[in-house]
Formats: sequence, C-alpha cells, structure tokens
Amino acid sequence: MQMKKLRTLTLLAALLLVTLGGCGYMRIIRTRVPPPSRQDDGMVRFMYEAPQAKHVNICGNWDANDWCGTRGTGRFDHDIGAMHDDDGDGIWEIELELDSGRYEYKFAVDWGMRWEQDPNNPIGNDDGFGGSNSILVLR
Repeated sequence: MQMKKLRTLTLLAALLLVTLGGCGYMRIIRTRVPPPSRQDDGMVRFMYEAPQAKHVNICGNWDANDWCGTRGTGRFDHDIGAMHDDDGDGIWEIELELDSGRYEYKFAVDWGMRWEQDPNNPIGNDDGFGGSNSILVLR
C-alpha cells in the first residue's frame, strides 16, 4: 500500500514538472528571434516577440522616428514605427530603410505603456531613465 502511494506521488510530481517546467523550456526556445539585420533589398528587418501585445512600435534615434515622436513633440505617435504581426504568431516585424550608422532603439509595447530593450540584441547603452537602449551599427 505504501509503495502504491509513493508511485502515485512520483507520477503526480513528474506530471507537474512536465507541465510547468516543459512549458517554460519551450518558451525559452520559442523566444529566440534574430537580431536586426540588413536584408538583400537593403532594408533592415526588426523582429520582436510579444504574443500578448495588442500593438508594438520600434522607437529610435533616427530622424524619421525620433523616438516615436516623443523627442520632437513630447507625445507618443502610435503610427511611427508601427510593427505588424500579420500571421498572429506573436512575432512583430517591420522593415525600415536605414543608412549606415549607429542607431539606438527600443520596442514600445501596447501604445507606449512599456518600453523594452531588444532581448535578441545584447549590445546596449544607458537610456538615461534607468534602463537601456539597444544599439545597432549598420555598415
């Protein structure tokens, strides 16, 4: 009787580990999207995984973006740098025309409620607000 109880507890513990631990492990694998890169047509592709997001923007220090308008006007412009998740897989994408140079950027999630450094680009710089901007150098 004692052995049967031990087997049952072991089985329940194993199921719990697979259910909780397995999902976390798969989540780590799934979140790896490539860092920004120049495409064959010269455009630069940015990708960001945010399956729960309703809206994602790429905000940065290049002239056409100006941190999604916040540096120029002080107001967040939802249309500047608006990314797309056309297939609904939680991977937001945008391609931009950027010249060679050094750029700083962040992802603004849900209309600027949360600003995130690119988790797939390890190069960063202090943003002056207690966080970090991602850095992209294009040649």
